[in-house]
Amino acid sequence: MAHLREKKGNYYAEFYDPSRQPQRKWKTLRTSDKANARQKLGELERKYALGLFDPWREDPPQEGLTVQEAVDQFLVGRCEKKGLREKTIDNYRHTLGAFADSLAIRLNIRYVDASHIRSYLDRDDLSATSRDTYYRQLKTFFRWCADENIVQDNPIADVTRPGEPEPPPEFLSWEQLQHLLDTIREQADANSPFVGEGEVLWLIDVIKFAVYTGLRRGEICDLRWGAVDLEAGFLTVQETEHFETKTGTEERIPMIDAAKDVLRRKLEERDSDDPSERIFKGVGGGPLNGHYVSERFRHYRKKAELPDEISFHSLRHTCASLLMMEGVPLKTVQAMLRHSRIEVTMKYAHLAPERFKDQIEEGMKAAMEGGER
Repeated sequence: MAHLREKKGNYYAEFYDPSRQPQRKWKTLRTSDKANARQKLGELERKYALGLFDPWREDPPQEGLTVQEAVDQFLVGRCEKKGLREKTIDNYRHTLGAFADSLAIRLNIRYVDASHIRSYLDRDDLSATSRDTYYRQLKTFFRWCADENIVQDNPIADVTRPGEPEPPPEFLSWEQLQHLLDTIREQADANSPFVGEGEVLWLIDVIKFAVYTGLRRGEICDLRWGAVDLEAGFLTVQETEHFETKTGTEERIPMIDAAKDVLRRKLEERDSDDPSERIFKGVGGGPLNGHYVSERFRHYRKKAELPDEISFHSLRHTCASLLMMEGVPLKTVQAMLRHSRIEVTMKYAHLAPERFKDQIEEGMKAAMEGGER
């Protein structure tokens, strides 16, 4: 059941289902004309009834939003919709407006990363109480942005709450990873024939590829065949019509043999020679929705009885952790994961303390021997 709602001249479709979380889901109709809004609502209801549209899952990305534009939508779509007090809304408006002002003019919100948030929170003029309040408000804002598919990766997920010690990144051991993949296969077999053959296999491939490459969720969902050079063993993370890279630049990533094996298998399923064709697709062959990928990952993580802290983004941490534990140098891991600062990569150094110590000793020994000559 859907209802037409109006807020300050803009119309929204409100869907209600007591079996879903959240029970109510709002979708902007992007019009201030009531007749046009009713027509759009009717079309959405028809697609919903036919199973062609799911407001809880299939949320198309909102392209080109600046940080301030995203803030304006948040104040209406989340704060006013929930009926928050005017004073609370004003507090959000002040905090988020100041954050937007601290960034480059008209910065696209998809370019915001953890360093922008840390710079805003680490100002000398903020008290500890204000810093904590601003962090909580920013966390609420970016969680909403992620739910609305405005951002592909939540930047505040990599920011520790002020005053709390930096937690180690959550990752899967090799044994846990294999257990997760086995659980997915077992669940598919147990639910057959109610589960189509391709419904689970695509998720296994996506999980493996995330660990083998360290790519982010959005980068995997939008990866095209034209960005892959199987012969040379490299892929390029690049911007497309529907995807913007985190740094705004193209980045070349090496692929290990296991990653190339996944792509060779996907190559056999390829429908055309179009270089813009996506590599990883959903059950029906359509584009993967990032939030649906995370939802399915959480579902099987619970089935595998793995820690609640493990998320799809933990697969990126898993890639870095496995490399560090095998003694790969920090600088190499930094380049592989495309961390902007070595301090980010240093979070994994504790996983290989002996190897880290050996590298320091080897470097210092070489320097001392060179000085004695």
